[in-house]
Amino acid sequence: MSLTFTYRARSASGELVAGTMRALDRATALAALRERRLIPSELRSTTGAFSITALFRRSPARERLAFFRAYAALEDAGIDFSTAFRLLSDQARTRRFRDALHAVRSDVERGGEKLWKAMSHRPDEFTDLEVAMVAAGEEAGNRAEIFDRIAHFLERDARFRKQLGAALFYPAIVVFAAIAVTVYLLFFVVPQFANLFAAFQVRSSPVLDALLVLRTISSSPRTLLVAVLGALAGGGALVVFAQTPSGAMALDRLRLGLPLIGAMLRKAAVARLARVLATLLESGVNQLRALEVATPVAESPVFARALEFARQRVAVGACATLDEALALTGVFEPMAVGFVRVGSQAGDVPGMLLKISEYYEEDVESLATVIPTLAQTIVTIGLGIVVAFIVYVVYVPLTTLATSVR
Repeated sequence: MSLTFTYRARSASGELVAGTMRALDRATALAALRERRLIPSELRSTTGAFSITALFRRSPARERLAFFRAYAALEDAGIDFSTAFRLLSDQARTRRFRDALHAVRSDVERGGEKLWKAMSHRPDEFTDLEVAMVAAGEEAGNRAEIFDRIAHFLERDARFRKQLGAALFYPAIVVFAAIAVTVYLLFFVVPQFANLFAAFQVRSSPVLDALLVLRTISSSPRTLLVAVLGALAGGGALVVFAQTPSGAMALDRLRLGLPLIGAMLRKAAVARLARVLATLLESGVNQLRALEVATPVAESPVFARALEFARQRVAVGACATLDEALALTGVFEPMAVGFVRVGSQAGDVPGMLLKISEYYEEDVESLATVIPTLAQTIVTIGLGIVVAFIVYVVYVPLTTLATSVR
């Protein structure tokens, strides 16, 4: 397993270079820096170290999108590599990305490396997908076209993610509001009626007594402390469990099995994978490498394992075509496999993969419009039931109170 290192170094000309790289160990990392004619002043491993900044380590997609699109335009205009990278470095929004571009330029100009190789030394700035596509573009001699294709993919992917996030965000807000209203009724409104009944010596119902006991227990500082500690312990255990292969797989299966939302997440994963594979294959990346690069892009352990299984079946020759390997995984729907089969027979697998992506993206858009409405309806009905229950619990002793007052 390779480790990720961050480094700061100086080139032979004295230029300061900073970035990230992958290596088997520290000695290998130092050797790689020496080969690139860099003198390191700082080198540390970031693999396995948790920090808040590590959660946001990779540059934002919008910054990479602007870089790829601008470089494609500059190269099409006939501007040389050195000038283009200097211009793009100057307009980088963050210092980290600016340092990464300086380092890439240094590796290419002074170290004699290919552009894709220099980019691969910085996994926190450029994804495996982007590196593989740039490598294919350099081999085919159409680097500007590949950069524009990467920008187009990042733009579509960002739009798709926003749409998916918006579809899931609204139901979450509705559920949170419903829970807040329910807690307010149970913990603030119901006790006021209980005090009123006690003042007039009206006997309350057993259910109301049970709710008051529950409120008293829940309001106790000791109970709150136990609840907070239990929630922290449970959350920590869940995080540790999610970081294990079996735990991540179990949680992902649970997530994909949710009613309606699970269907949308499955279709979104298939659409994303199909578009990634189509983009890679159209860019000249071979099928095995495309499957390898697409595996982490799935962002789903279930689909990642399925892709890895399919890649292995194709690599050892157990399956002659991609559709056969995908069918054996049992994860992909027959329609998706059928599209790939037709593409294999027609000799246009990338084209059919794009059709799969478009088809499933339309399905996700349809579900994205249905889920918020359905969630609002369900939550409203549930909240109505809770309110009706509370009203009924309060109404019985309230009727007794009204009778006694008359």
